[in-house]
Amino acid sequence: MPHYISIKATLRHSSHRLLIGRGWLFAVAAAVLLVLATLSLYRVLHFSPKAASTDFDGPMIITEGGTYSGNWESKDSDVAAVEIRTQEPVVIENSQIRGAGFLILSQGHHADVTVRNTAGYGLPPTSYSNYAKPRRFLAVDVFRNVVVENCYMEQTAGIYLGVKYTGDSSPGQSIKIRFNKARNINGKVYQGKEVAQFVQFNFRGEVPHAEIAWNEVINEPGASAVEDNINIYNSRGTPQSPIQIHNNYIQGAFPYPLHQPEYSGGGILTDSPGTDSLEATAYVKVYENQLVGLGNYCLGIAGGNHIEIHHNRAVVAAEFSSGKPYHFWTSGIWAKDYYKTGNTYQNSIHHNTLAVLGKNRDWRNEIFDSTFAAADEYANHILPDSITKTLEKGEYQIWRNKLRESNINIGLLQGL
Repeated sequence: MPHYISIKATLRHSSHRLLIGRGWLFAVAAAVLLVLATLSLYRVLHFSPKAASTDFDGPMIITEGGTYSGNWESKDSDVAAVEIRTQEPVVIENSQIRGAGFLILSQGHHADVTVRNTAGYGLPPTSYSNYAKPRRFLAVDVFRNVVVENCYMEQTAGIYLGVKYTGDSSPGQSIKIRFNKARNINGKVYQGKEVAQFVQFNFRGEVPHAEIAWNEVINEPGASAVEDNINIYNSRGTPQSPIQIHNNYIQGAFPYPLHQPEYSGGGILTDSPGTDSLEATAYVKVYENQLVGLGNYCLGIAGGNHIEIHHNRAVVAAEFSSGKPYHFWTSGIWAKDYYKTGNTYQNSIHHNTLAVLGKNRDWRNEIFDSTFAAADEYANHILPDSITKTLEKGEYQIWRNKLRESNINIGLLQGL
């Protein structure tokens, strides 16, 4: 977290007497004015790599509730472009935000934040102090309510919700991440890379009424650095109101740098290391999503209980647009008590439509062999057709048709 320090100037009295003639005094004054003018010119011309651009204001700190609109940026990875330091409801709308580190940040303030019709862009990362600060579009630790709707994000590290949910469990204090467009989720930091997702839940506390829906996420090989596109990590819905992950279009998940032969990311994953069944990921429904052209896997359960994955579509031709086969693992659905903690049970994966070629495109790999050990797997349909890039492109047309038929508008609703 950036530290803002107030520095008070201290006047030191000198015991030395300095005798200066008037001519010398005028010369010194002229020199000072020249230096000040030069510094002013440097600021105007933005010679400093961390100066705000002409169309953007510098970083902003919000200390009271309200609705905020504007253009803010930070070219310093240690300083968030917008930081929220209040538990009062904050709405950020009709804005553009750019950052070399966190774009929007709130830590420890029981945040109630709504971001809508706002565009966020990652800037080149700079060196940082203490810990790496990926370019999260929104990073919130300790929150009561988070809404992100009709936003556009590019070259960001997505949305991260961590530590603890402290809301009252009403529909008005929950999580809604809907109707957004994301391009090239990217975890790059200065001289390195951090794990990044379109959305990661990593908080404690059961959250009813939570929804990740109707988002379009497209990652390009070589231009993105995404781990799991959506990762639910030791976070829980409730028996009466599971976390709903539905009607998202997710295309692309690749190693970075692209030539790497191993890749651990992928599509939508429930994850639950190092905890018991009472705090593990639980009560999650994943349905009617489309997963296209992903590396490693499309839908997975690495831990957790009471998870249902159904009526999704996964199509992976396992080749780049050049026709070259993927050189890394590809697969469809899988489930496993990956961390061997005994918290993975009462899960099901059913009625999904699958067409996935394995690594090097010379075999089919829709369903991991031991999935049955961690989830009830049944009635999944494997497409008999040949799996090609044309088939993948057809999935995007299905998605566009679904948006039109459902009268859903995604991304920015008006120009900024």
